[in-house]
Amino acid sequence: NHKRLSKLSEENIKYDIIYSIEICDKKLTAIITGSGRGIGKETALLLAKRKINVVICSRTENEINSVVQEIKEIHNRHQGVIGMKCDVSIPSEVNSLIKSTIDKFGGIDILINNAGIAIVKKLISTSEEEWDRIMKVNLKSVFLFTKAVLPYMISKKSGVIINVSSGAG
Repeated sequence: NHKRLSKLSEENIKYDIIYSIEICDKKLTAIITGSGRGIGKETALLLAKRKINVVICSRTENEINSVVQEIKEIHNRHQGVIGMKCDVSIPSEVNSLIKSTIDKFGGIDILINNAGIAIVKKLISTSEEEWDRIMKVNLKSVFLFTKAVLPYMISKKSGVIINVSSGAG
C-alpha cells in the first residue's frame, strides 16, 4: 500500500509512518538505522512519542545512549527501547541486532534504512577503500537489513520498509 515511497522528503516519511501506525491497533516495533543523530534520531523520537517500540542503531555509543535516554524520558518508556552499537555493513552485527529485537519485542513491523555516510572530496582524490566503505554503508546495509527482516514481515503478511537517501550520504 505504500507505492508513493519512491521520492520521499522528511515530511513524506513522517506522513507514511504515521499513516501506517494509525491504521494498526497493535503494539508496533521499528528499527531505525543511523538513528544516533539527524533524521534517524528525529524519526526515532517521533515513533517513541506514538508509543512504538524503537531500536536505536548507530556506530557511536554516546549517540546511542543519548537517544535512548531521550526516549526513556518520553512517557517514562523504559521498556520500549533498545540501543545497539552496530556496523550496518557487517552481516553478523545486523543479524545480532535483529535477533535482539525479536527476543525483546517479538517482531519487527517497521524498518527504516536511514544509515548513510559521505566523503566530501573530488572523485579523483577518493580512494578505492573510501568508495567501498560508502557503498557498504549506503547500499549493502539496506540489502542486509531488508533481507534480515523480510522473513518476519512475510510470515505475518505485514510490515513497512522505508529507504532514506540523500545527495549528501
